[in-house]
Amino acid sequence: MAKKQPYLNILQSALCIPIPSNNEVPIALDIKILPDKNIPPEAFYGVWLLDVSGSMAGNRLNNAKQSLIEQVNIIPDGTIFTLITFETEIHELIVEEKISDASKKKIVDKIAKISDRGTTALYTALQKAVECMRNYTKTNNSLAIKKIFLLSDGDPTDVQVEEGNENDPNYDKYFLLAKEALEYKASIDTVGALGEHNVYLMYEIAKQSTGKYIFAENEEEMKTKMIIATEQTVRIAFSQPQLSVKCFQESMMLEDAAQYKPTVIRMPFKKISDKEFQTYLRSFEAGDTYQIILKGKVTVSPTNLQMDIPTKLLELNFDFGDGLTDTKLIELNFSTDSSKFKLNQDINKKYANVFTQAEEIADCTIRGDAQATQRIQGDETKKIS
Repeated sequence: MAKKQPYLNILQSALCIPIPSNNEVPIALDIKILPDKNIPPEAFYGVWLLDVSGSMAGNRLNNAKQSLIEQVNIIPDGTIFTLITFETEIHELIVEEKISDASKKKIVDKIAKISDRGTTALYTALQKAVECMRNYTKTNNSLAIKKIFLLSDGDPTDVQVEEGNENDPNYDKYFLLAKEALEYKASIDTVGALGEHNVYLMYEIAKQSTGKYIFAENEEEMKTKMIIATEQTVRIAFSQPQLSVKCFQESMMLEDAAQYKPTVIRMPFKKISDKEFQTYLRSFEAGDTYQIILKGKVTVSPTNLQMDIPTKLLELNFDFGDGLTDTKLIELNFSTDSSKFKLNQDINKKYANVFTQAEEIADCTIRGDAQATQRIQGDETKKIS
């Protein structure tokens, strides 16, 4: 079934203003996107990374294995499944097995035999997963949705990082892998288990690849949330849409965009030129409502402005994949008549509130407070009805 164009609406913080004395026009945009809800489950290319170090022994590992088995049974046929376990070393237990009735039993049998041992080679495991994405993208790439699932309950022991010190240069080694995954349009969902993981590391790996950070407080919740993360993946309508913002005036500067529905997450823009910025959005799941707010400023030349007629400021180009695109024009009137001024201060207030939440989340992750991070951002696994 062909996908439908998602509903898209944009509200502006201003429609008519005076010519600014400093030639800078502040602008905030509130973007609402609603994908079609009638989209069937879709096969995807998935790599599961499972921590089997000694700290996962007992109920933790048993619940993780049970969760994997249940995930295998709900994944659509045609999904390509890779399972890598990691402890002191990594082990590629299942490599690019296509899901079918015949293959499920073989996969389940291998999962059942997994045992715990060793330390936590998290970096090496993530490096292997990104390598899988790179090779798949270059040689096949027949499935549009690509996902890495990373479950861990502890700090990495191969490329070690200092918890609470976001300036530790070793963090960048992980984040470069997250950004490389994004290049192949693969996002990383991280499940931080039981409050003993490195919250900042797991959160930022997810954020920088447009994936989800999920916190599990106990073994049973870990099992359930792993399943829900997979259920949400098969409901993806559009995988990592891209937003390009172009300027019609002298130049522009965009601050970060932030998604605030269904959860709070920052999405930094990449500067292409003084007149173009780009960012990847989170993947849109069927039937969910997504709202994104962004703020910036446009530099104008007063001598080139005409009064009381629409002036082109920005062009927003959305690429949803599957050949579906949309373009929205942002125009603004300039006037000397104050009775014509039209401002929407609610958008600026909303922007301030959302970015305050985003800053609080950043602080919580650095402090290692997983519960507060999840409370402020919203629980990513509560979206399944």
